[in-house]
Amino acid sequence: MKILIKNMAFIFPFFLLGCDKDESLNPPPDSEVVSVIAKMPTDSKILPLEIMYRSTSCLKSRKNSNGDVVKEPGYHFIKKEFNHVSGDSIFNLDVSRDGGGQCNWRLSNITLGFNLKEPPSDKNEKIENIPIKEIIVFDENSPQRLSGSYEVINGNVTLNEDYFPLITERRKIGSSVEYSIVRSSPDVIYKSTSVKEVIFEPRLHFLKALRATEPSVQKVGVYMSVLYPDGTVENGPCFPNYKKLQLLAKGSD
Repeated sequence: MKILIKNMAFIFPFFLLGCDKDESLNPPPDSEVVSVIAKMPTDSKILPLEIMYRSTSCLKSRKNSNGDVVKEPGYHFIKKEFNHVSGDSIFNLDVSRDGGGQCNWRLSNITLGFNLKEPPSDKNEKIENIPIKEIIVFDENSPQRLSGSYEVINGNVTLNEDYFPLITERRKIGSSVEYSIVRSSPDVIYKSTSVKEVIFEPRLHFLKALRATEPSVQKVGVYMSVLYPDGTVENGPCFPNYKKLQLLAKGSD
């Protein structure tokens, strides 16, 4: 089931007030865990796992758009490095559902991210290696970043999407060449309240890079030129062409 999210981006507002409790985490030894397993392609580099806990014991206060002070569940954000299981390709990490502490923290969501291990760049160019990230939500709180739609899953979560490198050249002379990653289907936020295991197994088509070139003039009706791995070029307001990417994913690299 997918639920459309209208707001494409959301960042926690500036909080005015906190609670007077110790807000540190202290997971009990017998806490239930969510096991996160990542099976990464050779040409990728997994990033530390981003973990968000929320608390209804330690509320935060903020001002809304009307200037009124409203209270919301508090949050505690941490990053953890994965454990190596097998060489450079398989990683795991157990995440406690019960964050403990005086605030009675509860696991709210995690963010899995990866980027290109070695962008195929010219040694003389400046580059920016931009990761792609996937969010899995475990409760009824909104995550810190919203994009696309919710996909509600009953039970464990397996993410095995197809991904393609994207090389973007900006029109400004001297700008960094951006190396990022696009998925072969629209962005979603996965949600499962009963999950015990998350398996992340992205399929990165490293040899099928897309190349986007920013137009020399910025004006209405002029769009980036995108060269797809099959040699076709598209210019238009909608990017990427998911049907084309899904067809490319079926072929061999």
